[in-house]
Amino acid sequence: MYVLKGCLPIASLVWAHFVSFAAAAPSDANLLKPPARSTTPANLTTLLTTIPSDFDIERQFGLAVPYLPEACFVNIIAALRDAVHGDFTGRMPIANYRTTRFLQPIIKTSSPDMADIQRRYLVWGLFSTAFYLHAYKEFHLAFFSLRWKGEEVGLVGVGGQMFAGSVTNFSLMTPPSNSDFKISYAYFGSQVIRKGAVFMTIASALMGAAPPPLETRIQSTWINYVKNEPCAFVVIPSETARTASGPFFTNEDLIDVLTKATDYFARDDVYRQMEMNVSISGVVVAQAAFLHKSNPGFLELAKGDGTERELEGA
Repeated sequence: MYVLKGCLPIASLVWAHFVSFAAAAPSDANLLKPPARSTTPANLTTLLTTIPSDFDIERQFGLAVPYLPEACFVNIIAALRDAVHGDFTGRMPIANYRTTRFLQPIIKTSSPDMADIQRRYLVWGLFSTAFYLHAYKEFHLAFFSLRWKGEEVGLVGVGGQMFAGSVTNFSLMTPPSNSDFKISYAYFGSQVIRKGAVFMTIASALMGAAPPPLETRIQSTWINYVKNEPCAFVVIPSETARTASGPFFTNEDLIDVLTKATDYFARDDVYRQMEMNVSISGVVVAQAAFLHKSNPGFLELAKGDGTERELEGA
């Protein structure tokens, strides 16, 4: 049970309500501990991070209030985009998220004392929440406790009413900080890629983009995919982006590519292979693609040993 801190009577009541509700949940609440990624192969450079074994999440309770799977994924990705867009070792305010495309479910974040939450906990927790929904196909109202070394450090809620404060109607198409940043995209091939595979690949890639500073230059091939899922995400910086003069392709640009790809897939309701050209001031700085793993180009690039995140039970 929490020792509620400070003089925040309303906030304390909200958190206490969650704790008492959670205490009444079934004793066999599903425990999820996403496995650490495999070792990065020597022939690829990635920015991916490992979820430490000291971190895990636990579903406190869930209700039979169903949501569209794509709505859950897109709104979690909106929250994840906000979480990765800052100092990974710092703190950020708790908030409520939804997108202009999907008003439900609201994705709620909180902490035991209703104060700021460590950004890294929220990044890992949001990815792990998406992991759980996908692995167990439970796209309904639920609350997840985030734990570090057994101590509760935060909360992610999917659906239901807001805990406190207002809700951010997040647009995935918000212009990037660089007004000269442009993306053109096109679908190709006839193979359909499962929605869950596409969105989990995006969520995994966003988590991987979290630790480095936003201005970090990406100068070599960046690849991410989830084991046992058919989708892979690849970015190849152009020769221009690899030079000293630039313009450059940065970690912030990578986050913008992933965010906008989320909206393209959801808006078009098309889940096939996608290729993207990324330009700054009219100069192409990177090519990116979502590929089916059977694509010969992906097989040649990854050579069977790319960076993986396992989704057990999917």
